[in-house]
Amino acid sequence: MELVLDEAQTILRESADKLVERHAGPARFRELRTTDHGFDRARLMEVAEAGWLSLLVPEERDGLGLGITEAALVLEAAGRGLMTEPVAAVMAAARAVASGPGTMGAALEELTTGRSVVVPALHDPAAGDPEGARVQAVAEDGGFRLTGRIGAVPGAAAADGFIVGARSGDGTVVCLVPRDAGELEVVQRGRVDGTGHAALTLADVDIAADAVIAQGARGTEVASATLDLVLLGTSAEMLGIMERGLALAVDYLGTREQFGRLIGSFQALQHRAVNDHIDIELTRSLLYQVCVAMDEGRGNRAMVAAVKARASDAVLSVTKSMVQMHGAIGFTDEYDASLYLRRAMSLSAQYGNAAAHRKRYARLSSRAA
Repeated sequence: MELVLDEAQTILRESADKLVERHAGPARFRELRTTDHGFDRARLMEVAEAGWLSLLVPEERDGLGLGITEAALVLEAAGRGLMTEPVAAVMAAARAVASGPGTMGAALEELTTGRSVVVPALHDPAAGDPEGARVQAVAEDGGFRLTGRIGAVPGAAAADGFIVGARSGDGTVVCLVPRDAGELEVVQRGRVDGTGHAALTLADVDIAADAVIAQGARGTEVASATLDLVLLGTSAEMLGIMERGLALAVDYLGTREQFGRLIGSFQALQHRAVNDHIDIELTRSLLYQVCVAMDEGRGNRAMVAAVKARASDAVLSVTKSMVQMHGAIGFTDEYDASLYLRRAMSLSAQYGNAAAHRKRYARLSSRAA
């Protein structure tokens, strides 16, 4: 599929490229690795000012009311620029909050302006997890009491709150849980690219009724849609990483000499670069076909799993190839190629690696049949 952009989408992509050029890149990535959480809240507010965080929020809730395709365009640019802010996660969280009651208007504004970082902490409602592997919700005093554990939540190390999905008797309770909620434990861990994630343990965390976004069948729908958004957004970031990684490799092939000639003249390396280009274009085609299908209401969750599986495989293949074409210099921290490999390693595993999503694809496809 060739992505043909309309005028508004073209302008959006160009503005995203300019923002990334001004505020991101390898040098900034190196600086942020030394910070506690690996990203810059001030840069997240710059992104918010550009409208990224409100992009998926309906116009009636003061958002831009755009689609997943537009979100993928800006996240692809973020990937090329090695932006480490949890933009896709906050976008998805904002859309989830916007689907809740109007009383959440203040929380939504905090999110879309970048003043508050809220990330999804969700189990897949369609997953076949053991009973004890999910958060459980028990109705109490008009609200709910949550108990359970959620592991490896990207962006959670620095988050102010979480969109939590908990199993209840009639479906899923989706609620907004502040970080300072009593009996919520956040155990932080670092990742190879310098960013952080965390495991959440909820031990009888009480949630008031006004913090509930959706419940029952509607809650299951909101949780599924939110998870699908972060999967597609992460895949778009990986596409951007692949693009820039191949560009670095091709540039090096055109400048490095060996045996008295440019290494780009060696047919084996030319074939390797072509294979990487094919991987990128296949990923791009699948990603945007699925984004358009989801925007038009004809997509499904199995399609999203297929995108994440392909992108996770492809980003590792392309960035490893990039490093190998550079030779020993590609492994050094001072050279930009290694940074793209590190980021690829983190994102490919984020929200489940390729193998996990191939299994999800098989399971979801069989249920849809």
